[in-house]
Amino acid sequence: MKHIVENDVLRFPHPVLKSTKLRKGKIVEITVSGKVFVLFRDKNRTPRAVPAACPHRGANLIKGKLNKEREIVCGYHAWTINGEGQGYSPSVPKRTCKVHSLKTWEKHGFIWIANKDVPDEAFPDFTNKAFNLIGSFTQKFNAPLKVVLDNFGEIEHAFQVHKFIGASKSKLDTVTFSVKIEEEQTRGFSSCEYRKQPFFFRWSYGLKSGDYYHNDWVFRFKPLHGSYHNYWTDKPNTVVRSNEFIITTFMTPITATKVDLHVFVQMKIKNRILRLFSPIIRFFTLLVTKYEIWEDARIARFAPLNPEDGNNWKLTNLDKQIFHNRKKTDTIYYGKKEYTEAIYEFTE
Repeated sequence: MKHIVENDVLRFPHPVLKSTKLRKGKIVEITVSGKVFVLFRDKNRTPRAVPAACPHRGANLIKGKLNKEREIVCGYHAWTINGEGQGYSPSVPKRTCKVHSLKTWEKHGFIWIANKDVPDEAFPDFTNKAFNLIGSFTQKFNAPLKVVLDNFGEIEHAFQVHKFIGASKSKLDTVTFSVKIEEEQTRGFSSCEYRKQPFFFRWSYGLKSGDYYHNDWVFRFKPLHGSYHNYWTDKPNTVVRSNEFIITTFMTPITATKVDLHVFVQMKIKNRILRLFSPIIRFFTLLVTKYEIWEDARIARFAPLNPEDGNNWKLTNLDKQIFHNRKKTDTIYYGKKEYTEAIYEFTE
């Protein structure tokens, strides 16, 4: 009989909330993989994270308030919990109990959390020095993690779901796709003749008729995230056009059927004339990215709530990365280990 042992995903840093949404004096509730926490800022405005359940009798600390020392005071029995992971009761103030506080980072416009013993070296390095971070946002998916993972591991849906990504339906014969499976990451490489776009889009990206669109990505699993390098070339692939951008998506599981996708967009503009219009082009790029990922979330709602293992699927060449991503998500991200329990037969 097989059993599966699963590790805590917070052994890796996860983005959980935009920094601007955690204001001074406020308590915010978050959920990661079914576990509920509260965030607040201490006296130094440093974000803190502790379990939402009061250590006394489990009351939700979201109903509490912050005192002058910027500690949470439970709204039920007035127990006080600080950001260092200590709690005490007003009836016995000299005695403290230990609370499982989390480690926090505030980087790239987001608050990130992980278990207390996670080293800073474990923080995911996803930025590219040649690019500028132009924005970040969160898109909620009402779908299981496997569905979200599959969506961002294939490009076949692009012509049907998206408006600015990939080829048009009539140019699907120009699509090429290959994968590279490595020990702790997977890579996808795609290119195609780019679909027709309005003049403003083509001008602002320095594109010409017949150009090819490229989307090269890497999936990593500590934590679960993908980075997508988007760029255009001429058909012979000898000239790279002016604008390139990298979309990095962190998939934070909330419940069995909900995922928060935290998105970071980096951009590079090489053309000197186009750089004069960089504020407009960056704003437009961020707007397009939000729209396209919103489209992903919209269509993902119609996927099955309990994704099957795929044994009965009819797959194409464009699906070849999906099951590698699923397997590495199980083994690396969740740290699942299977073991077999002996089954004893009893005779009378």
